[in-house]
Amino acid sequence: MIVEELWMHRALQLAALGLGKVQPNPLVGAVIVHNERIIGEGYHQQYGASHAEANAICTVENQELLKESTLYVNLEPCSHLGKTPPCTSLIIEKKIPKVVIGMKDPNGKVNGEGIKILWDAGIEVIEDVLKDECLRLNKRFVTWHTEKRPYIFLKWAQTKNGFMDVLRNNNDNNYCKYWITNEALRVWSHKLRNEEQAILVGYNTLKNDNPQLTNRLFGTNQPKRFVLCDAHKSAEINTPFSTLIGDIKDVLNELHTLKIQSVIVEGGKTTLQKFLDARLWDEVFVLTGNVEWESGIEAPKMSYLFDNAMNVEDETIWHYIRK
Repeated sequence: MIVEELWMHRALQLAALGLGKVQPNPLVGAVIVHNERIIGEGYHQQYGASHAEANAICTVENQELLKESTLYVNLEPCSHLGKTPPCTSLIIEKKIPKVVIGMKDPNGKVNGEGIKILWDAGIEVIEDVLKDECLRLNKRFVTWHTEKRPYIFLKWAQTKNGFMDVLRNNNDNNYCKYWITNEALRVWSHKLRNEEQAILVGYNTLKNDNPQLTNRLFGTNQPKRFVLCDAHKSAEINTPFSTLIGDIKDVLNELHTLKIQSVIVEGGKTTLQKFLDARLWDEVFVLTGNVEWESGIEAPKMSYLFDNAMNVEDETIWHYIRK
């Protein structure tokens, strides 16, 4: 492993600590190395708070060493004034002579401008170190900027023989007696809610199950809650959820406008199938329990090969990634 990759791996580890806390900002970690030794490191910890580069620089006890150090950061330093000053200005001010970057910032306000400013200031810049890993970490941020929509997770639970719900009437909202998966997979589901910005269900799921859609079992982040419904049904909804009306593309445009970078679709089969049919998804998680039912509503059928599977106490999470 080349030395640049070693320190970039550390920057990525730090950056990941901000997951669920910094959106709609990107996940960024920074490491400052002097004579092959880390003298400072930091990450973007909270939306609106200091950026990774500033946090890393602040941890360096002897600030004079910055003039002989290399800064490693997984995303191009920002060059514009936002909630905090531009990181390029701080790097230049501290006379850091070399910056190693994992990937360019796809944000139109940056997108190479930060790199140009550093070069123009006489700072050596090395680009694209562990670029693929950096892109994967900031897949939400990249998708929001390049495809103008949130990164979309589809998730559902199904029985061993492929049913996702029982056949029931609209008055039957005692969903707990129909649990498909074990407690460990339910905790995992709440971990996902802790990491993503929003969660969406369809009108039928809202009326039948009266779900909370909150994160109660893992961490403290609470996703924003949305319900997808037709215009004539919106008046019937009396919940703290926000209502989204229109076809899938209209809904995603609205979420993009609201600066929602990631959304978990936990709707029933009708809502999930709309996203699948439109090929508007990025990852799918199918949580498969050990129970079997004689009848019920069949879960959507995936026509893709799964990318990986995780066994959790004899139940399985099948994971699909759209290529």
